[in-house]
Amino acid sequence: MTPESAGWGYSSLRIISLEPEGSQRFDTDADEVIVLPLSGAVAVEVDDARCELDGRSSVFAGPTDLAYVGAGKTVTLRSVAGGRFALCGARSQSTLPLRYLAASQVPVELRGAGQSSRQVRNFGTPDSLEAAKIIACEVITPAGNWSSYPAHKHDEASESESELEEIYYFEIAAGPDGQPGFGFLLT
Repeated sequence: MTPESAGWGYSSLRIISLEPEGSQRFDTDADEVIVLPLSGAVAVEVDDARCELDGRSSVFAGPTDLAYVGAGKTVTLRSVAGGRFALCGARSQSTLPLRYLAASQVPVELRGAGQSSRQVRNFGTPDSLEAAKIIACEVITPAGNWSSYPAHKHDEASESESELEEIYYFEIAAGPDGQPGFGFLLT
Protein backbone atom coordinates (compact mmCIF):
# COMPACT_ATOMS: atom_id res chain seq x y z
CA MET A 1 0.00 0.00 0.00
CA THR A 2 1.45 3.33 -1.05
CA PRO A 3 0.18 6.87 -0.50
CA GLU A 4 -0.76 6.94 -4.19
CA SER A 5 -2.68 3.63 -4.14
CA ALA A 6 -4.60 4.66 -1.00
CA GLY A 7 -5.19 8.27 -2.04
CA TRP A 8 -3.19 9.51 0.95
CA GLY A 9 -0.28 11.85 1.40
CA TYR A 10 2.25 10.00 3.58
CA SER A 11 1.79 6.41 4.83
CA SER A 12 2.83 3.14 3.23
CA LEU A 13 3.09 -0.53 4.18
CA ARG A 14 4.52 -3.40 2.24
CA ILE A 15 4.82 -7.02 3.39
CA ILE A 16 7.46 -9.10 1.62
CA SER A 17 8.24 -12.78 1.86
CA LEU A 18 11.71 -14.13 1.17
CA GLU A 19 12.46 -17.77 0.46
CA PRO A 20 15.53 -19.34 2.10
CA GLU A 21 18.65 -17.68 0.64
CA GLY A 22 16.32 -15.06 -0.85
CA SER A 23 16.98 -11.38 -1.38
CA GLN A 24 15.01 -8.29 -2.33
CA ARG A 25 16.30 -4.93 -3.50
CA PHE A 26 14.21 -1.76 -3.36
CA ASP A 27 14.54 2.00 -3.31
CA THR A 28 13.07 4.03 -0.46
CA ASP A 29 12.50 6.92 -2.89
CA ALA A 30 10.68 9.68 -0.95
CA ASP A 31 9.94 7.48 2.09
CA GLU A 32 11.71 6.77 5.33
CA VAL A 33 11.26 3.05 6.08
CA ILE A 34 11.35 0.74 9.08
CA VAL A 35 12.30 -2.86 8.25
CA LEU A 36 10.44 -5.00 10.81
CA PRO A 37 10.73 -8.81 10.85
CA LEU A 38 7.32 -10.48 11.19
CA SER A 39 8.98 -13.90 11.09
CA GLY A 40 12.57 -14.79 10.34
CA ALA A 41 15.92 -13.04 10.33
CA VAL A 42 17.27 -10.67 7.67
CA ALA A 43 20.38 -8.69 6.80
CA VAL A 44 19.73 -5.07 5.78
CA GLU A 45 22.29 -3.44 3.47
CA VAL A 46 22.31 0.28 2.64
CA ASP A 47 25.26 1.93 0.88
CA ASP A 48 28.35 0.59 2.70
CA ALA A 49 26.45 -0.15 5.93
CA ARG A 50 24.90 -3.43 7.01
CA CYS A 51 22.97 -4.67 10.03
CA GLU A 52 21.76 -8.13 10.95
CA LEU A 53 18.24 -8.45 12.33
CA ASP A 54 17.81 -11.58 14.46
CA GLY A 55 14.06 -11.34 13.97
CA ARG A 56 11.61 -13.72 15.63
CA SER A 57 9.56 -16.81 14.88
CA SER A 58 6.28 -14.84 14.71
CA VAL A 59 4.76 -11.55 15.85
CA PHE A 60 3.43 -13.43 18.91
CA ALA A 61 6.97 -14.34 20.05
CA GLY A 62 7.74 -10.88 21.45
CA PRO A 63 9.41 -7.68 20.26
CA THR A 64 11.96 -7.83 17.48
CA ASP A 65 14.97 -5.83 16.45
CA LEU A 66 14.56 -3.55 13.45
CA ALA A 67 16.32 -1.26 11.02
CA TYR A 68 15.50 2.33 10.07
CA VAL A 69 16.40 3.58 6.56
CA GLY A 70 16.10 7.21 5.45
CA ALA A 71 14.62 8.45 2.17
CA GLY A 72 16.50 8.23 -1.11
CA LYS A 73 18.34 4.98 -0.34
CA THR A 74 18.73 1.66 -2.13
CA VAL A 75 18.17 -1.24 0.27
CA THR A 76 18.99 -4.92 -0.12
CA LEU A 77 17.42 -7.48 2.21
CA ARG A 78 18.98 -10.97 2.45
CA SER A 79 17.57 -13.85 4.47
CA VAL A 80 19.41 -17.14 4.99
CA ALA A 81 16.39 -19.08 6.31
CA GLY A 82 13.66 -16.93 4.70
CA GLY A 83 10.85 -15.06 6.39
CA ARG A 84 8.27 -12.31 6.21
CA PHE A 85 9.10 -8.65 6.71
CA ALA A 86 7.07 -5.46 7.02
CA LEU A 87 8.32 -2.29 5.36
CA CYS A 88 6.57 0.54 7.23
CA GLY A 89 6.99 3.85 5.46
CA ALA A 90 6.19 7.54 5.62
CA ARG A 91 6.82 10.28 3.05
CA SER A 92 9.73 12.35 4.20
CA GLN A 93 12.78 14.10 2.84
CA SER A 94 14.77 12.77 5.78
CA THR A 95 18.07 11.20 4.82
CA LEU A 96 18.93 9.91 8.28
CA PRO A 97 21.46 7.06 8.15
CA LEU A 98 20.76 3.34 8.58
CA ARG A 99 20.09 2.63 12.24
CA TYR A 100 19.57 -0.53 14.24
CA LEU A 101 17.27 -0.87 17.27
CA ALA A 102 17.68 -4.05 19.35
CA ALA A 103 14.60 -5.94 20.56
CA SER A 104 15.72 -5.24 24.14
CA GLN A 105 15.48 -1.48 23.43
CA VAL A 106 11.85 -1.62 22.25
CA PRO A 107 9.63 -0.11 24.95
CA VAL A 108 6.74 -2.41 25.86
CA GLU A 109 3.75 -1.20 27.83
CA LEU A 110 0.40 -2.57 28.93
CA ARG A 111 -2.62 -0.41 28.13
CA GLY A 112 -6.20 -0.69 29.26
CA ALA A 113 -7.68 -3.06 31.81
CA GLY A 114 -9.84 -6.15 31.84
CA GLN A 115 -11.19 -6.98 28.40
CA SER A 116 -9.70 -3.78 27.01
CA SER A 117 -6.12 -4.65 27.98
CA ARG A 118 -3.41 -5.10 25.36
CA GLN A 119 0.37 -5.02 25.02
CA VAL A 120 1.90 -2.22 22.94
CA ARG A 121 5.39 -2.55 21.46
CA ASN A 122 6.54 1.00 20.70
CA PHE A 123 9.29 0.18 18.20
CA GLY A 124 8.77 3.23 15.99
CA THR A 125 7.42 5.93 18.28
CA PRO A 126 9.17 9.27 18.90
CA ASP A 127 10.55 8.20 22.30
CA SER A 128 12.17 5.05 20.90
CA LEU A 129 13.30 5.82 17.35
CA GLU A 130 14.60 9.03 15.79
CA ALA A 131 12.65 9.58 12.59
CA ALA A 132 11.25 12.53 10.65
CA LYS A 133 7.62 11.50 10.12
CA ILE A 134 6.96 7.82 10.75
CA ILE A 135 5.24 6.62 13.90
CA ALA A 136 4.64 2.86 14.20
CA CYS A 137 3.91 0.28 16.89
CA GLU A 138 2.55 -3.23 17.37
CA VAL A 139 -0.48 -3.98 19.50
CA ILE A 140 -0.86 -7.54 20.81
CA THR A 141 -4.42 -8.13 21.98
CA PRO A 142 -5.33 -11.25 23.99
CA ALA A 143 -8.11 -13.45 22.62
CA GLY A 144 -11.52 -12.03 23.44
CA ASN A 145 -10.25 -8.53 24.24
CA TRP A 146 -11.00 -5.20 22.59
CA SER A 147 -7.92 -3.50 21.22
CA SER A 148 -9.12 0.06 20.77
CA TYR A 149 -11.90 0.59 23.26
CA PRO A 150 -13.20 3.10 23.97
CA ALA A 151 -13.23 4.70 20.54
CA HIS A 152 -10.56 7.38 20.24
CA LYS A 153 -8.53 9.48 17.80
CA HIS A 154 -4.79 9.90 17.45
CA ASP A 155 -4.80 13.35 15.85
CA GLU A 156 -2.62 14.78 18.64
CA ALA A 157 0.30 12.71 17.31
CA SER A 158 0.97 15.07 14.40
CA GLU A 159 0.91 18.75 15.31
CA SER A 160 2.24 19.97 11.96
CA GLU A 161 -0.09 17.92 9.77
CA SER A 162 -3.80 18.56 9.35
CA GLU A 163 -4.61 14.85 9.08
CA LEU A 164 -3.21 11.67 10.54
CA GLU A 165 -3.09 8.54 8.42
CA GLU A 166 -3.23 5.13 10.07
CA ILE A 167 -2.66 1.70 8.56
CA TYR A 168 -3.82 -1.36 10.47
CA TYR A 169 -2.21 -4.69 9.55
CA PHE A 170 -3.61 -7.75 11.34
CA GLU A 171 -2.12 -11.15 12.09
CA ILE A 172 -4.43 -13.49 13.97
CA ALA A 173 -3.19 -16.59 15.79
CA ALA A 174 -4.99 -19.91 15.46
CA GLY A 175 -7.10 -20.93 18.42
CA PRO A 176 -6.18 -23.74 20.84
CA ASP A 177 -8.12 -26.15 18.61
CA GLY A 178 -5.95 -25.18 15.63
CA GLN A 179 -8.82 -23.41 13.91
CA PRO A 180 -8.14 -19.97 12.40
CA GLY A 181 -8.81 -17.03 14.68
CA PHE A 182 -10.97 -14.08 13.72
CA GLY A 183 -11.50 -10.46 14.66
CA PHE A 184 -13.81 -7.51 14.15
CA LEU A 185 -12.86 -4.00 13.07
CA LEU A 186 -15.47 -1.43 13.99
CA THR A 187 -15.09 2.01 12.49
